[in-house]
Formats: sequence, structure tokens, C-alpha cells
Amino acid sequence: MTDAYTDYLFDESRVVGHAEYIAFPQTEEELVTVVRYCDAHNLPLTAQGGLTGLTGGASPDGGLILNLSKMNRILGLRKGADGCYYLRVEPGILLTQVRKALSEKAFDITDWDTASVEALRDLKPGELFFSPDPTETTASLGGMAACNASGARSLLYGATRVYVHGLRAVLADGRVTEVTRGRDRAQGRSFRLPCTDGTFLEGTIPDFDTPKHVVDAGFKFYDDMDLVDLFVGSQGTIGIISQLEVRLIPAPKLLWGATIFLPDDEVALKFVRAMKGERLPGVPHFTHIPASLEFFNQRALDMVMAYKQESPAFQQLQELPEDYVCAVYVEFNLMHENRFLPMLRELEQVVRAVGGDPERTWVARDGRELEKLLFFRHTVPEVTDIIVERNKKNEPCITILSTDMAVDDVHFDELFHIYKHDLSQTDLDWVIFGHIGENHVHPNIFARDRAEYEFGLRLFEKWAADVHRMDGTITGEHGTGKLKKKLAYIMYGPEKMAKLCQFKRAMDPKGLLGPGNILTEVEA
Repeated sequence: MTDAYTDYLFDESRVVGHAEYIAFPQTEEELVTVVRYCDAHNLPLTAQGGLTGLTGGASPDGGLILNLSKMNRILGLRKGADGCYYLRVEPGILLTQVRKALSEKAFDITDWDTASVEALRDLKPGELFFSPDPTETTASLGGMAACNASGARSLLYGATRVYVHGLRAVLADGRVTEVTRGRDRAQGRSFRLPCTDGTFLEGTIPDFDTPKHVVDAGFKFYDDMDLVDLFVGSQGTIGIISQLEVRLIPAPKLLWGATIFLPDDEVALKFVRAMKGERLPGVPHFTHIPASLEFFNQRALDMVMAYKQESPAFQQLQELPEDYVCAVYVEFNLMHENRFLPMLRELEQVVRAVGGDPERTWVARDGRELEKLLFFRHTVPEVTDIIVERNKKNEPCITILSTDMAVDDVHFDELFHIYKHDLSQTDLDWVIFGHIGENHVHPNIFARDRAEYEFGLRLFEKWAADVHRMDGTITGEHGTGKLKKKLAYIMYGPEKMAKLCQFKRAMDPKGLLGPGNILTEVEA
């Protein structure tokens, strides 16, 4: 592989891999050919989508890079017997492309079947949307399915998994399986994957249940499980998704948001509980479900404001209120515009009751003003990427150090305080931000040298043990990839990891798919 392809050796995690070959299949047939070649020559392969992952899952560990970016067509549309619309896509299509096609009703229907064209005819531009909302909108839908991506709006809509109705996947030996939700299920823990050549791949699902958190990005196992769920969250380790059918839902008529600046983290935690419907003494009961709740601690706000002064790219950021400590962004997606003003009044009452000041709040409806709020929200992870890249120039071993561990409501405050306590005892450069509504904020550590990097890794291991004690998950939305394999071992333990390896061998006997991701035979 020549130097012209070095950009394909890493994803957003900054884990730099190595590979001898790279392939860009444009059709499922070409994908099958590549996989069969790798199988015949015992050549490991790593699937890639939009390269937006944060755990090194798309960074190759030798062998061949299987880049799916040219498998990027929208293949068709159907209206199901349930009245829902389903979009059929190839794995390399980007979320931005799907959103644009739906909002403008702009599809290339050249190769669509008659039923798809007829289904499209009845739709209006912007009537439907695909709701999963990862921070990186250039994520591919195949990559989103591979790690069960969720994002900011999963509080209301859930993660990618619930929207994947069916898929086709190329297995390790080149056979193609096609599974449909509700039709293809395991019998207890035994499964038979139907292949398009009339054969079956038979196997046994590990005899333990995976974390049941709503935003778990890893494997999912349960009795009589839907076989679609075998592949969603498997991160390309048991098959390569070649086609997806995803469920669309009615688009909201109005989006509005508010960034609320609060006097301390405890008030923020109380506000979040109120927004999620918890009945608190002296606080009016909030009856609406937000689409998203995003948290930014003081360090994150300071970081963004510092870069506003340094970079022209961030000059449009609004100035923050004086004496800010933290902020929570809350967004509502409404089907009826007349609900806006009553909800706004309720929000003001809750903010005041928990100890905040409604006057220190940015409120915006659809359009330019809301874009300003969203720009601020997206700037925080963007600046963290800039800092990591800068530090990596001084110390090549540095990768992103960010966690997306998640626990249930009962344990979240405890986990948040653990993060704050542990980090405050160090001299590290760090921030906390992210999806507080789904109970997985992201502590980010900006290691400046190898010693700080290794210390940060040890902190993550300690937190993984804490989360395991709370029956949570170490991977809320980013997957496990290569960076969090050790954390996965902490969560599962050696016995369960051995069973995962056994399952992997049944699906991929030669261990060629996704080498170095989630688990390895050596570690088992």
C-alpha cells in the first residue's frame, strides 16, 4: 500500500494502524470477491466507513483495509404493512447524505424498483427523517450500525439498533446472509443464519446477557434474540454489513432548544433529573420528554472560549454569561408548534426552582438562532480533537482519551462524582461534557506526554471497575474497538470473554474479521 493511502490508517481516535493492501468495493458482489480472496489467503481485513470512530475500530491491524465509502447508494424505499417507511441503503452512505435526500426529496431513482418509486411518490420533502444523531454527521450508516451509535437525541429516539429493520452481511467465508427483524430469531441460544446460497451458518450465542442499558454500543445477547441484533454492535468482527434497511419516522414540525447556564454541577444534576420526569420536592413536574440533554462543565466552557480567541473558525461563538460554572443544553422536537410557549414557561419554572436563573439562558427556535446553539454544542468535541492532535505531534503514542461509560439513573450521580473527584486529584488537563440525559457524559483527558497518557489509561480502568460494580456498560455509544479492549475484559471477566472468543470462532474460524477489535484469541 502506497503513501497515498496513509489517511486510511487511522480514525478519529488517532490510533494509527498498518496494512499491506486496501480495497474500495462498489457493489456487494465486489465486496464478496474481496472477502473470499482474504479467506483463501488468510488475510486479515478491517472494515471502514466514515472513519469517525473514537476507539480505533477502523484502524487496521495488518492485512487489508476494506473501505466501504464507495458503497454509498440509496437502493430503495418501501411502506410496510405497519404504515412505517423503510429506507434501503448501502453501508458507506453518510448520515449527511441521507438527511439531505430526505429533507429535499432528492433521490437518484435510476435503479429503483417500481414499488420504491411508488412509495416515494406519496412523500413530501422533510416529512420523514432517520433519527439517530451522532456528533459526527459524516458517520456512515454502516459504521453507525456496527457500533450501535446513539448521539444527543437518543434520550427521545433511542440508538441506531431500534431503527435497523433488516440487513445483509458478508460472512467471513464470503457467504451472504440476509436477516429481517421479527422474522429471523434464535431458538433459545442456538441460531441458524440463512445464507443466500441456500445454506445456513449454525452456532450458539454466549449464555450470558449483555448490558441492558439503552445506549450500549457493544454486542447484544439474549434468549430467542433477533438475529439482526447479532450484527448491530458487533463492530465488523463477525460479518461485514453490505446493506441496511432502516426505519424512518415522522419528522418533527418544530425544533427548539435552550442552553441554560447554572451556578454549580449539583444544580445541573438536579435540573437533569427534573427534565427526565423525576418528581423533586419544590420543583414543578415537567411532563415533556426532551430530545436531548447535553452537559458542559466549567473546564469545557473555558476551553471553548479560549479557542474563540485563538481561531477565526470559532469567532461566531456567542459570549458566555459572566460567572458561568456549567451549562446544560436541552432540545425539544415537537409535532405541534402550539406547544412551544407552554413548554417554555414550564422550563423557566423548573430552572428557577432548581436554583438557576432563566435570565442566564439562551433560547432558540428553528433556524439561524438554533444553529448558533448547535454550533456551540458541536464546537466542544471539535476543540478536543484539535488538542489531541496537537499533543500527538509531541508524543506519538497519544490517542484520544475519552470514555462513554453509562449507568442507570440510580447510579449516575455517583459515577459523575467519581469522575470529578478522581480528576480533581490530578494535574491532568481534562474536561467533562456529553450526553447527560442518557447517563454517559464524556470525561476527556488531554495527555501531554507518555506518563500522563498511561496514567489516564489507568484511570479509565479504575472507572470501568466502578461501572461494572454499578451494572453499567463501558461503551455507551462509541464501541470497543482497540482502545477499550482492556475495559471490556474488566466488565466481562475472563469466563465471559472466553465465551465471546468461542462465539467469534464459530462466526469467523480464521479470525480474519476486524483483527485487534474487542477481543483476540491470544487474550482469551
